[in-house]
Amino acid sequence: MKVTGLLFWVQDNTLTEKFYKKIGFSIATSDDQVSVVRLGNFEITLVTMRDEEKFAHDALAAHKGKGAYVYVAVEDVDIFYRQLIQKGVHPTTAPQDWSWGNREFIVKDPDGYKLCFWQKLPQLSS
Repeated sequence: MKVTGLLFWVQDNTLTEKFYKKIGFSIATSDDQVSVVRLGNFEITLVTMRDEEKFAHDALAAHKGKGAYVYVAVEDVDIFYRQLIQKGVHPTTAPQDWSWGNREFIVKDPDGYKLCFWQKLPQLSS
């Protein structure tokens, strides 16, 4: 088995795909209801919410992605953070070192899904 992607219910797939393109994803496919954005071999399918009965329970649920983060490794967190700000992206946190050995910051997409950009901290020798 291998995880290859995620599906996000979004307000407007074309608006959300523009955000993902701005932060470095490519657009694999796009129409007026569904977009697929790609980073390497990983894909996120963006589906415009629908209120039809078979979709409403998930699509219209509150607190989408609560407690879930998409982790995206970058070479240098601080440089990537500054590049996003220059592109008009507004991270919700600044880069921070964590006790689990990562330096990370968070960005929310237009629908509130959270992306964590991170890099491993160098190991300190004792």
